[in-house]
Amino acid sequence: MIKYAVGQRFVSEPEPELGLGIVEEVDGYRITLGFPATGERRIYAAGAAVLKRVSFRVGERVNGKSGASFTVEELDEKDGLIVYLGEGQSLLESDLVAAGNFSHPQDRLMAGQVDDDEVFALRYRALSMQSDLRGAELRGFFGGRLDLIPHQYYILKEVSSRQLPRVLLSDEVGLGKTIEACLILQRLRAVGRAQRALILVPEALVHQWFVELLRRFGLWFGIFDEERCRALEASNEGENPFLDEQLVLCSVDYLANSEVRSAQAIDAGWDLVVVDEAHHLEWSPEETSPEYALVESLGERSPGLLLLTATPTQLGVAGHFARLRLLDPDRYSDLDTFQKEMKEFEKVAEIAGKIIDEETLTAEDGEALKSIFDRDPEGLKARLRDLETGKPEARKSLIRSLLDEHGTGRVVFRNTRANMKGFPKRMYCPAPLEGHEDATLMAKLVRELEAESTNSESGIRYNFKGDPRLSWLVSFLKARKGVKTLLICKSRQKAIALEAALRESLNINIALFHEELQLVQRDRNAAWFAEEDGAQILICSEIGSEGRNFQFAHHLVLFDLPINPGLLEQRIGRLDRIGQTSTIQIHVPYVVASPQECIAEWCHQGLDAFETCVHGGSEYMARFADRLVSLAVEYGCSRNGSRDELEAFVQETQAFREELSLQLKKGRDRLLELNSFDSEVANDVIRRVKEAESDSELKGFLYDLLEFFGVRVDEQEDGDVILDPSHAFVESFPSLPPEGALATFERQRAISREDITFITPDHSLVGDAIDLLVTSEKGVSAFSLLESDEPGLSLEAIFMLETIALSNLHVDRFLSPTPVRVIVDIRGNDLSDERDFEWAEENLEPGDINRFLERPGFNREFLEAMIGGAEDIAKKKAGKLISTAKSKAKKVLQGEIDRLEDLQKINDNVRQEEIDAAKEELEGVRNAVGESSLRLDSIRLVVEGAVDGLQKD
Repeated sequence: MIKYAVGQRFVSEPEPELGLGIVEEVDGYRITLGFPATGERRIYAAGAAVLKRVSFRVGERVNGKSGASFTVEELDEKDGLIVYLGEGQSLLESDLVAAGNFSHPQDRLMAGQVDDDEVFALRYRALSMQSDLRGAELRGFFGGRLDLIPHQYYILKEVSSRQLPRVLLSDEVGLGKTIEACLILQRLRAVGRAQRALILVPEALVHQWFVELLRRFGLWFGIFDEERCRALEASNEGENPFLDEQLVLCSVDYLANSEVRSAQAIDAGWDLVVVDEAHHLEWSPEETSPEYALVESLGERSPGLLLLTATPTQLGVAGHFARLRLLDPDRYSDLDTFQKEMKEFEKVAEIAGKIIDEETLTAEDGEALKSIFDRDPEGLKARLRDLETGKPEARKSLIRSLLDEHGTGRVVFRNTRANMKGFPKRMYCPAPLEGHEDATLMAKLVRELEAESTNSESGIRYNFKGDPRLSWLVSFLKARKGVKTLLICKSRQKAIALEAALRESLNINIALFHEELQLVQRDRNAAWFAEEDGAQILICSEIGSEGRNFQFAHHLVLFDLPINPGLLEQRIGRLDRIGQTSTIQIHVPYVVASPQECIAEWCHQGLDAFETCVHGGSEYMARFADRLVSLAVEYGCSRNGSRDELEAFVQETQAFREELSLQLKKGRDRLLELNSFDSEVANDVIRRVKEAESDSELKGFLYDLLEFFGVRVDEQEDGDVILDPSHAFVESFPSLPPEGALATFERQRAISREDITFITPDHSLVGDAIDLLVTSEKGVSAFSLLESDEPGLSLEAIFMLETIALSNLHVDRFLSPTPVRVIVDIRGNDLSDERDFEWAEENLEPGDINRFLERPGFNREFLEAMIGGAEDIAKKKAGKLISTAKSKAKKVLQGEIDRLEDLQKINDNVRQEEIDAAKEELEGVRNAVGESSLRLDSIRLVVEGAVDGLQKD
């Protein structure tokens, strides 16, 4: 094992772009490396295979930070550090410059260690594929196991392209705020701008978020609670437990109620903080809740902040201001000023609605527009004149101007169902059942409601023998043989009892889904339900309504009804999703005159909750929940039901619904909705994602790469592929479980089968498999023969043009690590254009390098001279690549700076910090590109002419 010492130099093979690392700290079984060229720090386990000790050899040139440069003549050692001696100078390895050339394919070739041409070609393909993937404009857009929904991908593109992604995601219920946040996180991680992320959610949503992140995006977040923190502190005394993971999921309540843990979380530092249910963060000018104070402190130290809420303004202007204040405390510093601005914004939204609906603007509207465009009155006159004369694009131009000046349009995104297409219809299918004359049954149903509404189901024992609801369910399933049916009920106990009772009455495939099943087992049961010949019915506890996609089913049975309308909407939302192909049939079996009938009537007649989406669920809960339970119990106890009281209660609910709907409609900001979605941009993104996913090149390359390492690839008739690493040449093949995996490249297949690995350009298997090859010595040297009339010698050299830069600059989009291929003959002539890889495959044959090296006339100096000639040509090619990258960076980034500066003149929501960050990014990118350097990666020596005696046996 290596004996580590401070000052030793290493390179991280998976991340060569970090430059030359230096050991800063040795602590037991861990070492800390700093990378001066990029400012990054990494902690590795001692003996980590990814670390390669940097040691220059005699004859090679070294460069010191002080400017010293000489050819190594001798190596010495001092206190565990290498001392390089040569030309009368000495240099300690700790004083080496941060960049250097650590790959020496010429050493392997001269030692007779060469690979076949196929391996050399595979390595070049891997380098080229790696370059394409890292430089792809849509890198990070592919990995989610989800439908390509336009408004979500528009928000992804808009937010993730910003220097400082600090926004409020406030789409209506069911439109996927969680998905949007995860998409943004995935993209920022893929391009290196968010390595550390903290997600804060209410305690009840921790598991739902964990499942969503893991199953849809393959992101494994560490769930932190007191038990986890104490365990980490016990094993690493004195260390901040929140530094143990890069991705942390935590209850906001837990952190806010612990001064010690909140301080640790704040000190840990994060690139991105995500807060769900942000409307629960309470603030007023006089008082701040612990939860709000926690997020405020985190936001002050984190460049990225995403707040999620479905009710951005419905809870009052002060609450909305409080959330915007977290995003930009300088811009939103005074509540009174903001309230005045909001009144102006309401007028803007009203006028925008008229323009969108192509209504005629009044003189009053014109005066209001003048006050809005006070910074550009001449521009307003021209736009209104164009509108009056019916000039094409006049409305679009005026709306665009309103969007630019609109108050919170840059920091708030809100899409509504009213603007979206693709939602299915809902059909309420009540199933009233006889049985109210049975006193025992009615008493049981009353106890059931009382226990479920108070979360005390443990106190009752479910027994469905003789229950008319079970009889109805049996008949329902018999009549729909093979039709997928999702059933959701309140608790685990109820789901288990119902499944047992159904098995006694019916011989069909039944799957179970509840919280006490292991996550893997739940996934298997859900996958079995998704299979065409799998389970006909999936019986779920309430957890089945959290984060799962069952849109392949069209029948939903609600065996009971929750008091909370939001939870009811969540249940229906498992099937009611954009992309659902059929009308959703919502079946509600209930005994006539029972408590359940009372709740069903209230939900249907009062809320219209079965056939339309409920808005303002928390408002209904606060107003009606307690009274509803009391009324339902009384309704069931009266045997014949209290119809008069129920009807009065329903009418009161209807009146409240109308009042709430008007309030929500009045608060609807059409301009904000327009700014939150651009169908043209979104559809272009989705088109390019689909094109990339349908490209067969990546699939073919990955198969070749996996098979090279001994991973068995078995394509199935249905398009799935079995990946079996049990015979791989590498122990613990990265990103594949030891038992192998069933995988697919098809998005829709992956959506319907969550147990199948979804391979995309962003999947870790692709990057890990490439890294496994290019960080090894496989294919770095090759020797071939070319039978021809003229004797000669040629060298094929693959150089890598690489930058060293901070990962958050995302330099790859302008210049990713790029292979530069050069072929030179013995006179230094460039043959690159004449000999592509297809030519090599057709004309070259394997040779015996050792027989060649035994012949006189070829030595190390001769080889180095040929490499030098190839490098001169490569430098010219690299110069063009660098120049192109600089021009592209200036065009893109300077254009963004100019746009932000122009926008700032008319919209105070454009933060100066964002402009400054954009300028720093441009400077950093141009410097990084300008300092790019070539690294020799691999070579192939070709002997030409009469090759007798050099062929492989």
